[in-house]
Amino acid sequence: MLKKNCNIAYSNALKTMSSTKNGIKIGNKIRKLRMAKNYTQEYMAEVLEVSPKTYSNMENDKSTISLETLHKLAQELEVDVLELVSDSKIVIQNNTATENSSHNFNGIVVNHLSDELLTQFKERIDDLKKLLEEKENQIAFLKDQLTFRPN
Repeated sequence: MLKKNCNIAYSNALKTMSSTKNGIKIGNKIRKLRMAKNYTQEYMAEVLEVSPKTYSNMENDKSTISLETLHKLAQELEVDVLELVSDSKIVIQNNTATENSSHNFNGIVVNHLSDELLTQFKERIDDLKKLLEEKENQIAFLKDQLTFRPN
């Protein structure tokens, strides 16, 4: 089931990519990921079983990338295919439930949130609490101003 959902997500991402006028430009993202791992273009070309020129064209957005090559790229760079083709970083929830799992309640799957996502939520909650406290202080100040207003 999870593999089927991933295939659907990949398919939808690729439909989005092919439906845009100029396609999605992922060359710069691939270059940054490659360089972060200290891989050479020649190494990547060898792994992907393409010529160095073809790989260079991929990084310069001068050629299209097949789904198979995109999958190999993602594996080698240790990222998700969806992250490669999206405009922003995608946080994928670790959904480990199966039909026979204890995490599946009447067809409702309980998702396990990544530590990164939990941290982001906690930071956002803290920010909102501070904002709420500031607003409450402003309201209290304005109420005080109304009660001390000379007639």
